[in-house]
Amino acid sequence: MEAEDLQEDLTCSICLDYFEDPVSIECGHNFCRGCLHRSWAPGGGAFPCPECRQPSAPAALRPNWALARLTEKTRRRRQGPVPPGLCGRHWEALRLFCEDDQRPVCLVCRESQEHQTHTMAPIDEAFASYREKLLETQCSLTAKMKKAMHLQDMEVKNATEWKEKMKNQRMRFGAEFAKLHHFLAEEEQLFLQRLSKEEEETKKKQNENTLKLHQTITSLKQLILEVGRKSQSPTLELLQNPKDVLTRSENQDVNYSPEVLTVKTVCKIPMMKEMLKRFQVAVNLAEDTAHPKLVFSQEGRYVKNGASASSWPLFSSAWGYVSGWRTPPKTTQSVERFQHLPCVLGKNVFTSGKHYWEVESRDSLEIAVGVCREDIMGIVDSSKMSPHVGIWAICWSSAGYRPLISFSVSPTKQEPALHRVGVFLDHEAGDISFYSAVDGAHLHTFSCPHISCLRPFFWLSPLASLVIPAVTGGK
Repeated sequence: MEAEDLQEDLTCSICLDYFEDPVSIECGHNFCRGCLHRSWAPGGGAFPCPECRQPSAPAALRPNWALARLTEKTRRRRQGPVPPGLCGRHWEALRLFCEDDQRPVCLVCRESQEHQTHTMAPIDEAFASYREKLLETQCSLTAKMKKAMHLQDMEVKNATEWKEKMKNQRMRFGAEFAKLHHFLAEEEQLFLQRLSKEEEETKKKQNENTLKLHQTITSLKQLILEVGRKSQSPTLELLQNPKDVLTRSENQDVNYSPEVLTVKTVCKIPMMKEMLKRFQVAVNLAEDTAHPKLVFSQEGRYVKNGASASSWPLFSSAWGYVSGWRTPPKTTQSVERFQHLPCVLGKNVFTSGKHYWEVESRDSLEIAVGVCREDIMGIVDSSKMSPHVGIWAICWSSAGYRPLISFSVSPTKQEPALHRVGVFLDHEAGDISFYSAVDGAHLHTFSCPHISCLRPFFWLSPLASLVIPAVTGGK
């Protein structure tokens, strides 16, 4: 008998698959031992036959060795390649499509427990339905691919145009900065020429003054010798018109006033203000470091020295407040705020980078601004405010400006008078520069290398006030 004809006889009616360890029951029907055990009711008593419903006792189970051997032989024959269109498990024609497992199955598979709850459809209907869906999907994917290829072409076009724009922009930058370099070089030469002209004029004036003084000295020497000889002459010779030499001596006057030489040509670089603004930072006053006489407003950007001049020591000159004030001896204990000098620090702590801020004077009284180390709040002698103790600052008023250094420096008159100063700290270069915030003119530069931490520094004379303008650009 062919294997196909034995399919039904060698199949368990419970699992619809080849017998596994077949057993016979009292009515003569055969089942897999495992399938039969799973169909028993709890309790272990008599059970009905799954086919004829005749009762049978569990003790009546007998192994069917002949059926087991025949099933094994048939199974071995079917271990070869499965013919197309047949179920690899039951060797039946694939006539159904299981929607849950998404694969074709045979009629025997449909009756098995594995597929009893699954949705089935005739294989030709499933083929037509899924073929239509796949064709629709193919059309949709083709449209998407065309769109993606179009976008890719646009992206390539945009990238090419962008590269060209970048190339042109780079060329424009080079051309514009070349013009700027040329312009700055011309400006540099112009300022150097002005400086050279001023130097020549000053030297000429110096030479004229030196010649004038030399002539005066020579004339005085001659008169001294003449007066000396006249005074030693005999009586009759001395009385020969003595009034002439006396008159000439009285008329000989040293009519000369020494002039303090200053450099009038100011270093004013075009666009300096704009370049400095790129590094502008917001600076606020640290009120907890301030002298008790200082009062604040505008969210820590405005400060005024509330003490009148009468409450501070008097000085002999406008700059005496900085250079001549002597306070009690310096204490050695650590302090958290200024106790002796009308100073205050900024909240900022600079450890690296470039930083720029501006300070505006609200009156014509003296104020000093700059940077300092954090450990200078115990200073008690204002004449010591200098780089030597860790303060790099300039002091200014309507009378002019001067750097705070160890020795006395005459103030430099500024026209028009300074009312706003810019402070630029280049921490890596170790430079602190001061500029007129109005026109960007350079005022002074300190060198302070190897200082790790620096803070903004402010000093105010009696009744003086200052404000830190709000930042409108920069960092």
